[in-house]
Amino acid sequence: MKKALSLTMAVITASGLMAAAPGAALAAPVEDGLLRVAVLYDMSTMDVAKTTDNYMVPMNVFDRMFETRMVDGTAQVVGSLCTDYTVSDDGLTYDFTLKDGVTFSNGNSLTASDVLYTFERLLKAGEENMDIPEEVVGSDEVESGKADSLEGFKVTDDTHFTVTLKEPNAGFIAELSAPAMSVVDDETMESVKNFGKDPADTIGSGPYVVTEWKANDHYTLEYNENYWGDEPSVKKVIVSVIPDAATQNLMFQNGELDMIDLQSLDSIIVESTYKTQYADQIVSTPKVGLDYLTFNENQEYLKDVNVRKAISMAIDIDMIIDSIYSGNAIREAGIIPTGIWGHNDSLEAPAYDPEAAKSLLEEAGYKDGEISFELSMDNTAPDSKKLVYQTVSEQLKDIGINANIKSYDHAAWLDLRGSSEMDSFIATWGMDYNDPANIMYTFFGSEKNTAQRSLNYPDKEIIGRVAAAPAIIDDDERKAEYQDLEKKIIGEDYAWLSICEMMHLYCIGDRVQEFIPQWAGFTDFYASDVTLKA
Repeated sequence: MKKALSLTMAVITASGLMAAAPGAALAAPVEDGLLRVAVLYDMSTMDVAKTTDNYMVPMNVFDRMFETRMVDGTAQVVGSLCTDYTVSDDGLTYDFTLKDGVTFSNGNSLTASDVLYTFERLLKAGEENMDIPEEVVGSDEVESGKADSLEGFKVTDDTHFTVTLKEPNAGFIAELSAPAMSVVDDETMESVKNFGKDPADTIGSGPYVVTEWKANDHYTLEYNENYWGDEPSVKKVIVSVIPDAATQNLMFQNGELDMIDLQSLDSIIVESTYKTQYADQIVSTPKVGLDYLTFNENQEYLKDVNVRKAISMAIDIDMIIDSIYSGNAIREAGIIPTGIWGHNDSLEAPAYDPEAAKSLLEEAGYKDGEISFELSMDNTAPDSKKLVYQTVSEQLKDIGINANIKSYDHAAWLDLRGSSEMDSFIATWGMDYNDPANIMYTFFGSEKNTAQRSLNYPDKEIIGRVAAAPAIIDDDERKAEYQDLEKKIIGEDYAWLSICEMMHLYCIGDRVQEFIPQWAGFTDFYASDVTLKA
């Protein structure tokens, strides 16, 4: 797979198109069933117990009890490894029936014990994604090492088991469709040493297996001959690591990539090239989630609500959407994004008013230029996100706040964020499942969660209410509670600034017949939802 183009083979036009130079060689034939795509940065791991950032392998190599998929144009939770379930009247106990005859890629049979192992492993060895199994009775004891087995998970036989929760959770089935709940094989896990790092040790029951991973270069997925479901059109996926979006652009236009994620490209190129010359090949879907700006309430100045409010009033988000994102975004006011159950359409975003922001800082006793903090930027962020950083920094400077951008490599950025010591950052949260808890609990549901995201939100009463909200069985009451919490966290405490929900645009190449994006608009996608031309 070529990763760069010879300058003697291509001419770059002013619009960003690549035109074949005189005498350019014809593209080499592509093997049947192959899909070629690119990402900006490599995986850190294939193990969902260790990451919330790399889901391409989990989504394609593993299965979950349920999946959230697009059905007749809407996101719906459908059975996958689970064929049936019932819930007790008190909402605490779930009885599940597994699909019979499913095997992992190594030939081992799927049983209820594998699902149990999946839950327990997240509690014992997990660094991320423990939230869902933590809801089960006995999880505290397993996580602390006081117990080896999960009390609330009972295996009846190979295809039947029950799960008892500490509190009712109306969103539990939706949670089980999240990539975090990818089911692993207990026999394999007990016999291998490099699960998530070595393709040979990373065994799932999904439609693909990882056959190769060359760090910072590419990884390869190939069809799992033992797969229990329908055979996909795509038999092999080569995911190339191409850190430069401009190079990805050239590769796609040269026919070296079969799909390209347009969110990584400069919006000028998207507007002038892809929306004109590739208009019929663009696939668009809401990126269900948020772009947001955080405030670390342990930071010297950001702990002051007046500073956080002033920052929220000083940033012209409509301008960011129109000029940087070319209008391909939805303005968001709260924490629960558009497209998720519980979203509040009537919530008002902070008004853009830099003069009022300056007055607020003066009234709070801050001198011009006194307030300073770091805007920590992931250097793998797309160019558009980097422009947002620059715009935010400049607009804050206009009201006398020094928000200094510092760039980190991706791993260092994640480490700093997780340390609870990152002053502020701009990032995107994509929803893993269709329930407000996915974002509310992740960021504000425990002191640990808010520290891991460098928010350090201090209101323990509100944190307790966020943690308790999933147990509200009545849908109207639960929705009202989440919306009231939003008003407090955003409208009164200014704990972060919601920016927008992006529209996620992709472009498919001539070899692709159809592409159905992941329901929430992830960059990661199901390769089985790509249909190649015959």
